Amino acid sequence: MARKVLSMKLVAAVMAFVAGERFNVSALCETHKVSRKTFYARAARVRAEGLAGLEERSRRPARCPHRTPDDVEDAVVAKRKELVDAGLDAGALTIQWHLSQDRALAGRVPSRSTIHAILARRGEIIPQPRKRPKGSWRRFEAPAPNEWWQIDAMDWVIATGVVKIFSVVDDYSRVVVGCRAVAEATSPEAWVTFCLAAQHWGLPAGVLSDNGLCFSGKLRGFEVLFEANLRDAGVRPFTGRPFHPQTTGKVERFQQTLKKWLRRQPLARNLGELQGQLDRFCQVYNFERPHQGIGRAVPAQRWHTTHPAHAAEQPLEHPRFPAGIVRRATVSADGVIELSGLSIGVGATYAKAAATVIVDATHASVYINGGIVRHLTIDHTRRYQPSGRRRGGPRQPRVAS
Repeated sequence: MARKVLSMKLVAAVMAFVAGERFNVSALCETHKVSRKTFYARAARVRAEGLAGLEERSRRPARCPHRTPDDVEDAVVAKRKELVDAGLDAGALTIQWHLSQDRALAGRVPSRSTIHAILARRGEIIPQPRKRPKGSWRRFEAPAPNEWWQIDAMDWVIATGVVKIFSVVDDYSRVVVGCRAVAEATSPEAWVTFCLAAQHWGLPAGVLSDNGLCFSGKLRGFEVLFEANLRDAGVRPFTGRPFHPQTTGKVERFQQTLKKWLRRQPLARNLGELQGQLDRFCQVYNFERPHQGIGRAVPAQRWHTTHPAHAAEQPLEHPRFPAGIVRRATVSADGVIELSGLSIGVGATYAKAAATVIVDATHASVYINGGIVRHLTIDHTRRYQPSGRRRGGPRQPRVAS
């Protein structure tokens, strides 16, 4: 804390008072915005110490019985470095849990807020002012293990190039029931990943995914192998709405943790070496690492707290999709696709791109470069079908017509 600087007039007044000069102390203190107690205290210190008595002294107490001992602070910082170097989460709650497992610190583990303060004081905290507040989250959770799994695929780079990693997470317990490296994220590979997980953990009642083509063809008007096989096994497939990754947020969050850990590992030379890394991480994640989203429990422990759900005993009915019309079009400079009697907004980002549109009586799906960019329910009361995005924001680049 910055020390106060006494005005020269007040210093001169204190020195004069000590020398024996008499004047109105109350008026002087009022003028200089100090209390009489402070004035007389400074005068007493000058009599005892000379000019050194005018210096501002620290207000820190001589002793603080509640201060965290230095060895505990050092343990907090050391555990933080150990977790960061291992590529694992290293927040205050995680550090608190790990320290609680150390018998040498029994009864001396600081609170979460104290650990955060120690890390901040030691320069270990990276400010995140734009981080979304936890109060804005809308959480949901399956009532039991195997009620539904979340599945997703992500890219990863090995020595031979870009590969895919399928991840399957149980929604209730957060157990990673499957994590598999493959060359391409196809529907047959997704099914193999699911089968390997089911052999160990049992068939779930449902599987939640995004609208990736390897998982679902619902928005395209057909059924892919993965979801067809799930229904035949009595497992209900369901998906989140397009462009809303929060629906599969648990597996998305797991993939962030996995990437953080993989970045600390040597570059895998092939798929087999990458799979070995994934297996080691899943062992730590499922059986050794506490999970903040489930009350600091270890996922495998939470799995056994409730009886798991099961798939249906009979195959589920397969959906019937109306026959859609496939049309080819080019996105205009304004980001609009013009069809006979229909204009679909997709945004200027896709200007001049070649698009494939599948249209039936009630819905339309737009594909560009092999990926879906928009799926909509057609409003037959109007010709233009807006994108639904909020107006404003950064201006999109335009392509000259």
